[in-house]
Amino acid sequence: MKKRIFAFLFLFLAALAYDASAQGKKEVSGVVKEGSEALPGVTVLVKGTTYGSITDLDGNYKLNVSPTDVIVYRFIGFKTQEITVGNQSTINVGLEADAEELEEVTVMGYAKTDVSSNSTKVENVTDVVTPSVTSSLQGKAAGVNISSNSGQPGAKQNIIIRGQGSISNTASDPLYVIDGIIQDGEDINYSSSQSEAERDPLSMINPEDIESVEVLKDAAATSLYGARAANGVIVITTKRGKTGKPQITFNTRQGISIVNKGNWSAMNADQFVDSQAQALANKNGGKPEDYYSQIPGVTVDSKGNPIYSNTDWSEHAFRQARISSYDLTMSGGNEDTKYYASAGYMNNEGILVGSNFERYSLRLNLDQKINKRLTANISTNLSYTDQQDASGGGGYSSPLLATYMQLPTLSPYDSNGELLPRIKGGSSDANFLYDLEKGNKVVIGQVSTQLVGSLKYQIADWLSFKQTGSVNYQNAQRENYRSPLSYDGAAYSGYKSDKTTSNSTILGNSIFNFSKTFGNVHNIDAIAGFEYQVNNKKRSYSYGENIPVGLENLDNSAANKDASGYKTSYKYMSYLGQLSYNYDGKYYATFSARRDGSSKFARNKKWGTFWSTSASWYLSREDFLADNNVITLAKLRGSYGTTGNANIGNFDARGLYSYYGYQSKSAGTYRQIENPDLSWEVRKKLGVGFDISLVDRVTLNVDYYRERSESILLNRPLSSSSGFTSGKQNLGVILNKGWEFALTTTNILKTNFTWSTSFNIGINKNEILKLDGQDIISGARISRVGSAVNTFYLREWAGADPKSGDGSWYTNDGKDHAGESGYYKRNNRWATSDYNKAERIESGQAGPKITGGLTNNFKYKNWDLSIFLTFSQGGKIWRNSNVYTDNDGYSKNRNQEGYSYSVNRWKKDGDVADYAKWGAYGASKNSDRQLEDGSYLSLRNITLGYTFPSTWIKTLRLGSVRIYGSAQNLYTLTSYSGMTPITVPIHGQNFFEYPEGRVFTGGLSVKF
Repeated sequence: MKKRIFAFLFLFLAALAYDASAQGKKEVSGVVKEGSEALPGVTVLVKGTTYGSITDLDGNYKLNVSPTDVIVYRFIGFKTQEITVGNQSTINVGLEADAEELEEVTVMGYAKTDVSSNSTKVENVTDVVTPSVTSSLQGKAAGVNISSNSGQPGAKQNIIIRGQGSISNTASDPLYVIDGIIQDGEDINYSSSQSEAERDPLSMINPEDIESVEVLKDAAATSLYGARAANGVIVITTKRGKTGKPQITFNTRQGISIVNKGNWSAMNADQFVDSQAQALANKNGGKPEDYYSQIPGVTVDSKGNPIYSNTDWSEHAFRQARISSYDLTMSGGNEDTKYYASAGYMNNEGILVGSNFERYSLRLNLDQKINKRLTANISTNLSYTDQQDASGGGGYSSPLLATYMQLPTLSPYDSNGELLPRIKGGSSDANFLYDLEKGNKVVIGQVSTQLVGSLKYQIADWLSFKQTGSVNYQNAQRENYRSPLSYDGAAYSGYKSDKTTSNSTILGNSIFNFSKTFGNVHNIDAIAGFEYQVNNKKRSYSYGENIPVGLENLDNSAANKDASGYKTSYKYMSYLGQLSYNYDGKYYATFSARRDGSSKFARNKKWGTFWSTSASWYLSREDFLADNNVITLAKLRGSYGTTGNANIGNFDARGLYSYYGYQSKSAGTYRQIENPDLSWEVRKKLGVGFDISLVDRVTLNVDYYRERSESILLNRPLSSSSGFTSGKQNLGVILNKGWEFALTTTNILKTNFTWSTSFNIGINKNEILKLDGQDIISGARISRVGSAVNTFYLREWAGADPKSGDGSWYTNDGKDHAGESGYYKRNNRWATSDYNKAERIESGQAGPKITGGLTNNFKYKNWDLSIFLTFSQGGKIWRNSNVYTDNDGYSKNRNQEGYSYSVNRWKKDGDVADYAKWGAYGASKNSDRQLEDGSYLSLRNITLGYTFPSTWIKTLRLGSVRIYGSAQNLYTLTSYSGMTPITVPIHGQNFFEYPEGRVFTGGLSVKF
């Protein structure tokens, strides 16, 4: 063991100075064929490097290699081959078809990928250190916009594919499919009444177990999932074993995360005292220094000078968090049995004190060939996650609220350095550090297990039947404890609530698959199948007060005990089919159809039919391009079809009663109106695209899409005479249209140096076309015909009234107010300091208009470097929290945004200023004063790695060793004044955001 440790240290240090002279290079060439037919497009690489080539139309390739190099030949649908160069100068290779590999291209779970469809395969999903694979998709696929509600580890990622097609922000999630099985895709424990962020359901899966992620966008790619594919589909395929000797891999990452405050800062104590003194003087008269003693936390010495603490509360709320992960995998097999097994552990501390994410995971994927015609596949995944959240709590018992609002003149410690139970002076007396020390906590533990099994019977060479079944069971328990010594718990002598949620999903499908070629040129593929899914959810809730210190169990509660619960379920039934035809690999046509029934809809509206048709033409396989050495691939494609959306409550179509106790008897009230016509939301999708590859070095994909969402599922406000405030209805039409471009280039391809670039950009225009003649206003946002979803609807800030210094807003009422009191002109427009006399206007949309990413990969000898950037443009962010933290110092009990100290502020009569005077009342009311541009360019990841030469590690009997370091979320270029424009909900409203961290990690990957 000591020898191995010293050997590893030697390899690590030597890597920094390694420049061993290369062995003599020579040119090796050859032809890759299947039988007697040449195979174009085969990837030919030197093992352990990124140096290589792709075979041309005649299957030819050339490489400059050393005699000790191993050449790897890889092509989808064929068995990979590895050949040592030795003394050979010509190496001709015959690849054999691999039935298992062919199965791997069935990304849609039911049938082979449609070459006419638009989908994006996301590479390197483990480059980003994160609990969930969804974070790795940001900037990797054109037209896919990803944001997060919170920087809390394990928090849900919001994914919008090709624009938001539903007005409801909770009905815009894509469909997730893992190993061919549709996933429920919700945080089973979440409820809107909770203070903590919704969790990402995919955080239950270890990213190290994932082989590939594919984003399906258009109708051709998504139609077979018709029922719930309106928002796109994300297909995740986990790793499986391959024929060969057992391969054991160990990966570990160790790192830290620190808060990324971006452009944000709160006022320091000097700024706060100065601004508050001026505010009090403006309100009451006199000099600012006359009011020092009235400012919380300030005393005055004998000379009249103020004395106070200077506390940066963010330094107490945020910490340097540790991140560690360990993964051990083993895979291998023979012609009959193949296996993949893994065990993983991750601990990701949150940068906010008291927050954490921990996961244990186990996986076993087994493929067994029972006989020549029958094969069995089993996939099992077991995981446990433990998530702690400290972002909630009343007042400043929340570290987030204290960061933004607690006064810098106050300290969490007394004169002896002990934590204060209460801090007097702020708008809340809570001391979150003390409360956390006394045991306040929110902990969510969840067990998740999924078992997937399938049997495939090859009836004939051209016909097979596959039966698949899966069981997914989750159990989550949320504990919310407030100590009797804490701010939140004192009034109740301590309290605790427990919420337990169990969720089970059973799914089965039966699929016939037909594939046959006639006359060597007519290729027909068809599937027909049936699918059934049932989901059962059960929740119980218990609560109790008067809990002694240190006795956290509810059994010890002595007052106000309460318990409640419910159970619910839904079902889906589907019939599906697809017919595909291609002529001689040049002309492709596909038709798909799926009929779905859902228990969520009204009795006579449960069934919906969704379909698609698509076609493509390989121009590069035509005779007129056969001899073209520049254009190696050219393809035209197009599709049109429909998909559905059923993201509503299980009983939204029904009339419901609520039952309560009344005079010791049961009593009921009618709480939800029935809608006997509630049915499917339908998305009509049109897409055309063009793919071209030049000299095997440049690949360009261009797509245009137009997607029309009809019969939008939405809560519609109802007349008060109905007795109800709203009801779920089908109303409205939304249009999304846009362009997507994806460019991949190999800029330099040399023996010792390669450089490749990937760039994607998506341009989206979103518009509401129909709302049945009714605007829908929701707080600061409006849904209106002609506007985008999540359009802000706010009064327009006009700055300070030149005469009074109070806040003012443009009237925007189209009237001439000449001669009327209370109005003045600014920029030749009428403005008023009376908030109620100003009209609201559309102020911009939350969703970005342009998104994309840029990746550069470099390889020099055994070194590799990756640089990844993302960008977003055109979206607005409404900082709702600024109503409190940018209120012109009117409240002496709350701190203010740092930038507000140095803005152009009114000081005397006649000043034309952007901000009201210190102490102005009501100037911070809801308006576009709090609205900001959310555009950004972000350096998301830099990874530098080194792979040790095989000659160095042979003595250790290792296959390969790689060390690497990465920096994540390094810098974001933005005008946004908050911490980060990326942790923003879909609706664009930020309220005391939990920012993301800058992450620095080092890793080791060893293959035995």
